[in-house]
Amino acid sequence: MPEQTDLIIRNGLVVTQDQEHHIWLNTDIAVRDGKIIAIGKELDYQADYQIDGKHKAVIPGFVDAHMHEALTRGVCEDLPLDRWLEEICFPIDRCHAYEYMHAAALMNQLEMIRGGITTFIDIYRFPDACAKVALRSGLRAIFVPQIMITPSDVGESVESAEQFVSDWKGRSPLITPGFGPHAPYSLPVEGYTKLAELAEKYDVPLHSHLSETLWEVGIIKERYGCTATEMLQRAGALSPRLSVAHGVHLTDSDVGLLVEQGVGLAYNPSSNMKLASGVARIPDYLKAGLVVGLGTDSILSNNNLDMFEEMRLGAMLQKIDRGDATALPVRIMLDMATRSSASVLGIQNKVGSLEVGKQADIILLDLNQPHLWPIIEGRFENIEEQIVYSASAGDVSHTIVAGKVLMEDRKVLTLDIDEAFEAVQQATASLLKKAGL
Repeated sequence: MPEQTDLIIRNGLVVTQDQEHHIWLNTDIAVRDGKIIAIGKELDYQADYQIDGKHKAVIPGFVDAHMHEALTRGVCEDLPLDRWLEEICFPIDRCHAYEYMHAAALMNQLEMIRGGITTFIDIYRFPDACAKVALRSGLRAIFVPQIMITPSDVGESVESAEQFVSDWKGRSPLITPGFGPHAPYSLPVEGYTKLAELAEKYDVPLHSHLSETLWEVGIIKERYGCTATEMLQRAGALSPRLSVAHGVHLTDSDVGLLVEQGVGLAYNPSSNMKLASGVARIPDYLKAGLVVGLGTDSILSNNNLDMFEEMRLGAMLQKIDRGDATALPVRIMLDMATRSSASVLGIQNKVGSLEVGKQADIILLDLNQPHLWPIIEGRFENIEEQIVYSASAGDVSHTIVAGKVLMEDRKVLTLDIDEAFEAVQQATASLLKKAGL
């Protein structure tokens, strides 16, 4: 008599993303109580929920290591970061309200489910509104309220962030609260020190922007006579609980400090290109031992949440910048979107690969379409190449988090798309009017 389980995926092309990068043909995955309990051929289980994995690639859900659940996509484009923040983002941020962020969360989390992102870290406004949407959506989320001192009234306060962490720590196994000091140019040394102490007190993550532009490099040098990484070291903020985004203009000494202190970096190629921030020296960082994951950044600076696009562009940007077609090969990019991003966020023991005992955060890609052909088996197996260079968010057929199916055959089961559209349209019109844009 077959053993009973909750969910089983049958006959898939399983890309495990484990340490050995095993790929298994015609393979089943069995899930119970939100975790993977078996991977193998013709598993002797019967399940309440069965998915046919034939003509599907079965891979770990993507881990978005840096994003903001913003609302106003496609508004006032084509500006460098300093002007973009001052002229667009900050006026909008000053006018944000709970209902606007609720609508933004509906839109962003729908897009993530449909694109195969199963875990994300959100550094932005009104985290309580976004976390409540996450309870509905079923995604795995880390919320770090974005805290700023300069300019005023555009971020969350230390007090409100601490209240959020206190309210949400332990509330849901899928939701982790933390602290989000925005950037070295918007928060002084003592601000980072305070937040690092609070993160330690509550045993939660810390996440920040770091060395994104030459403009930032100049400001920090003028204020403190050092690099932004050295500023964070002075503040006592460098530790394994900290992850940072961008790192476009890190010095070799900066990289050494991050490696020494166990700080992970989120690479954001689309955003860095769009805002002309520069090209992060990712191959050099990896060679130095820095753990590098992948992030989409926000829909304001990207303008989508497509991790396939980030993999493809992330590799190509390095190749053209270095004049080296071997830079950031396929396997490294796929690692960045899965296991390495999980390591950056400190959750590598839970997610990032398909292994027995890990959380069943799984996505299926529909391979039965011409732009993903041919699928070559055996010696010249090319599924990793097809995922990184040919696939897109629209190829995801199923999204599963902790064993719960959030999307089946492209239909999202946990959020209502019509409700989200109406909320987004109304909230955007109201917010832009309020902000005078």
